[in-house]
Amino acid sequence: MDQIQFPDFMTEENMRKMDRQELVNLYLMMGQAMLPGAAAAPDPLTLPVAGERMEIPTRSGSIRVIFYRAKRARAPVFFEMHGGGFVAGNCEDVDFWCSLLRDQLDIHVVNINYRKAPQFPWPTAANDAFDTVKWFYDRREEFGLDPEKMAIGGHSAGANLAAVTCLRSLREGAPWSFRLQVLDYPPLDLKTCAFDKLRHPLAIPPQIAIMFDACYIAPGQGDDPLVSPALAEPEMLKGLPAACLVTAEFDSLRDEGELYGRKLIAAGVPVWSRRFLGSAHGFTMTLGGRDPLMPEDPNAKAACGMMMDALWYALS
Repeated sequence: MDQIQFPDFMTEENMRKMDRQELVNLYLMMGQAMLPGAAAAPDPLTLPVAGERMEIPTRSGSIRVIFYRAKRARAPVFFEMHGGGFVAGNCEDVDFWCSLLRDQLDIHVVNINYRKAPQFPWPTAANDAFDTVKWFYDRREEFGLDPEKMAIGGHSAGANLAAVTCLRSLREGAPWSFRLQVLDYPPLDLKTCAFDKLRHPLAIPPQIAIMFDACYIAPGQGDDPLVSPALAEPEMLKGLPAACLVTAEFDSLRDEGELYGRKLIAAGVPVWSRRFLGSAHGFTMTLGGRDPLMPEDPNAKAACGMMMDALWYALS
């Protein structure tokens, strides 16, 4: 991530003292301006996509999803969620990835546009993810979904929502189960202050991360394993689906992702995990060099191949 010049008042000392509302107000004032390309981003609904856009109901309103239909009449399904720190991004951001999975694996893909903080703080996004899985599961015959071959995953914040959905599905006795959870550089510890995590010039600046966290959760909510799965005890993780876990050497979220992987292993859950050396947060989504401002990371192809191989293995 390019180095950002923060105003003088955004020092570690000052930001540690800010309460939640001050951090949220700061994000609303300047946070979007610090997101690369946010100001010039087009209306996502004007972008062409390779799947079918649709609105589906959740417990607190309708959300947009993009459905990518497999060629097979009855096929496995993968539920996908984009990143963006719980505050930014849209399902259109990962259209290329969803269409690639559909085309290469001949599976259905459901690309979920969960709602964003601070307008919709936790647990809205988590409920959107859970309710989307339920809505499609209940209509599995209509959409030609194989309910015995389901997987879920995402990137960054979307990976957190995938892990949380797996935990909730197990805890709440959902009628479905997942064969795999794909966790691409996930934020799994929202309790620990961003200033206390790994720092590197290429990592997410803690000034940004602390605002994102404040937008998403209230003080104390980060203690909940359904917000911070890395804080769960291994006993709580028994019975979860296998995990494909991608972390990056220069990512501030690296250690919490790898901690979760170790806890899953301790709980008897199969884990495919790799730390990609020399890479930073978001590197997988540079695949193909589609963005002229973000050239393809040397590890993007290998990491995306790893996730695709895990899905092929789990859903075959």
